[in-house]
Amino acid sequence: MLFRKTAALLSVVSAVAESQTGSTYQVIPDPSDEAADHDLAFRVFFQVKSSGGAADSTVDTKIQTSVDGVEWADVTSATQVGQDESIQEWSPALDLGPYVRAVTELGGTLPDHTCSVTLAGSGGFSLHKVA
Repeated sequence: MLFRKTAALLSVVSAVAESQTGSTYQVIPDPSDEAADHDLAFRVFFQVKSSGGAADSTVDTKIQTSVDGVEWADVTSATQVGQDESIQEWSPALDLGPYVRAVTELGGTLPDHTCSVTLAGSGGFSLHKVA
């Protein structure tokens, strides 16, 4: 399947040693797109790099969704990154609710990390920043 539209959910370009919570976005399907709302498929591209820390260092990066923008559930996640590791991978994002955000969670001896999380859709959509 071709993913025609992309939007950044989280971008951490300067290495930090603290967990990150991206902005909350409302996902809005493009009404002029040929694909019906229920046919819109999503995938997420994760780029995550860890540096420093210790052998027990971990970085978990994931997408969360919500029906109300308050209570969150995990949708998909990247492969966990350990000390001085990096990944670049795609993951399906099934069952997105109307709100979405990306988060990183650090564990062990907190490593520095950078990341880029991009949402890709098979049809047109936009993200409206809520918080």
